[in-house]
Amino acid sequence: MSNELNGRAFWRMADLSVALLFAATCFQLYYCTGDIRWYAENNLFELSQDAFLCGGAVLFFSAALWVRDRVSRLALLALTMFCLSILFREMDVRGTNLDSYLDYAFQHRWHYAFLGVLWLAIFFLSLRHFRLSVIYILRWVLGIAGALMIVGILFYVLGDVAEKHLFSGNEDLSEMIEESMEQLGTLFIFLSGYVTLRRLNSRRTS
Repeated sequence: MSNELNGRAFWRMADLSVALLFAATCFQLYYCTGDIRWYAENNLFELSQDAFLCGGAVLFFSAALWVRDRVSRLALLALTMFCLSILFREMDVRGTNLDSYLDYAFQHRWHYAFLGVLWLAIFFLSLRHFRLSVIYILRWVLGIAGALMIVGILFYVLGDVAEKHLFSGNEDLSEMIEESMEQLGTLFIFLSGYVTLRRLNSRRTS
């Protein structure tokens, strides 16, 4: 009984923390709009995006460790890899303390090779249960977590479109729109990971 109460208290605190994070991100978007300094390389917005993607990967990976069946685990590992793929696309170690350690690997695209190997491993492991894996993903997409992921991807794509100056010819405004859209996109991807893990916990305790 005590463990159950502690578990409920933990998830209530986690829900509150995520709600505060969402509110803080909305405030950040409002407060920073108009000041291009916040949107520069490796500044507040880009670091926040990296943090959301890293958090999303951790949440999906935790969910993968939590489930018992192989099909669900592989699907959740694929979602983990999706977060890591966007994270590695966004990361720029130039000018940071990581530059001397990772710049050579990033210049030679070793991180993409690493991701490619992991994607292939997940794909081949899923072939035996391919139909069940597709069914699991479709059911997940039709749920709340899947809807959050779709919204996140749409925001992220809009950011990519803004980068090409399709919304505005002004370079600074285009950059602000791009980073704001990507900020919302990565936030919703993080929320998708949280809801996935949260619902798994609800099923196990119900």
